[in-house]
Amino acid sequence: MQDADRARLGSQWKEHDLAFTQWDGSPLHPAHVTDVFYELIRQAGLPPIRLHDLRHGAATLALAAGVEMKVVQRMLRHSSITVTANTYTTVLPQVAFAAAEATAAIIPRQSARSLGLASGSPTTTVDSPETEETLPENRNPQAENFSSLGIEGAPSGTRTPNPLVKSQLLCQLS
Repeated sequence: MQDADRARLGSQWKEHDLAFTQWDGSPLHPAHVTDVFYELIRQAGLPPIRLHDLRHGAATLALAAGVEMKVVQRMLRHSSITVTANTYTTVLPQVAFAAAEATAAIIPRQSARSLGLASGSPTTTVDSPETEETLPENRNPQAENFSSLGIEGAPSGTRTPNPLVKSQLLCQLS
């Protein structure tokens, strides 16, 4: 239609290189677009939604479908991927869950039987059949290292100032 209008109007056509224009090529007024959108929503019997919500909906659905964040950023024309990530990763917890599941799925696994564990035990190649040395309760290796330097630690359950920090004020603020 634009090509026909452009040919008909000739030099009176206002070139803006837009996909949707008024009859003479000039930009549509945003309020008019919004009014037409609301009328179409009403006629379709849909619940009220803002036009801008379609943008958020498209991005949310794309991420839920597994589209990469960089692709969504380009689709929305955000200035950086950080803007997209900050806006949309909190929208869909299942996106974060899916990412965690996908990451866990690529971790090489050994069978429980090969490690001498009961069937059904979750294991990875970093798991070892050897038992780790367990520390007795209330044993703090860091405190022991400082004790050998003549530095005493605070009672268990309290915050101990870091003896490596020169300013005790900084320790209190941390």
